[in-house]
Amino acid sequence: MRPFLAATFALACTGALAADDADIAKARSELRAGCAQSYASFLANHPAGNTPEFRGERYPGDNQLYSDVQPCTDEQLAAYLDKADPALVMRAYPSAAGRPKAKKPAAKTAKA
Repeated sequence: MRPFLAATFALACTGALAADDADIAKARSELRAGCAQSYASFLANHPAGNTPEFRGERYPGDNQLYSDVQPCTDEQLAAYLDKADPALVMRAYPSAAGRPKAKKPAAKTAKA
């Protein structure tokens, strides 16, 4: 009886892990899509030239879905994750081990 229970428990745990992997993959794809839409909104409001740094936020009142969005780079995704829904970020990166790190802005040195 004991080997049967152990085998049943092992199968149940494997099924739960597969469900977790699917949920993690879905959450990550939702975050990437949100980042791409947010970056497209940023580009629409700052079309060309000397643009400020992308901070991962969508402009207020911009609810348009852009059809020609480009995928986000890792730096853009890291900036977007700081502003995204924390529950979705925790679903996508439960241990924060694979989460991209945001680069700190370079400190500007004053010339004398």
